[in-house]
Amino acid sequence: MITEKDIEQYLVKQAQKGVDWQVRKAQWVGHNHCPDRLIMTPDITVWVEVKAPGKAPRAGQEREHTRMRRAGQIVVSVSTKDEVDQLISEIIDAQGLRTTPLSANSA
Repeated sequence: MITEKDIEQYLVKQAQKGVDWQVRKAQWVGHNHCPDRLIMTPDITVWVEVKAPGKAPRAGQEREHTRMRRAGQIVVSVSTKDEVDQLISEIIDAQGLRTTPLSANSA
């Protein structure tokens, strides 16, 4: 059975393949519902919420993601290795196009 930890480890492994990409574990101080990971490239920064397969962000996480998007941040949620692969592909496609939105759960 694939766990959230498995998906997160896969995300980190895939993202670290990017040239000049940085991946960080994220946590708010004194505030809840921070997305799990931050992927930074020379051209785009993406906050990533990692969930176990079949799971969705909790209500508080969704509210935080909405607040972050209103502040101009890109926040996505992934719960499968296929979704991770799609996200990495979209980040690669967005290189050099800072205003290109990512489609994965960014609405």
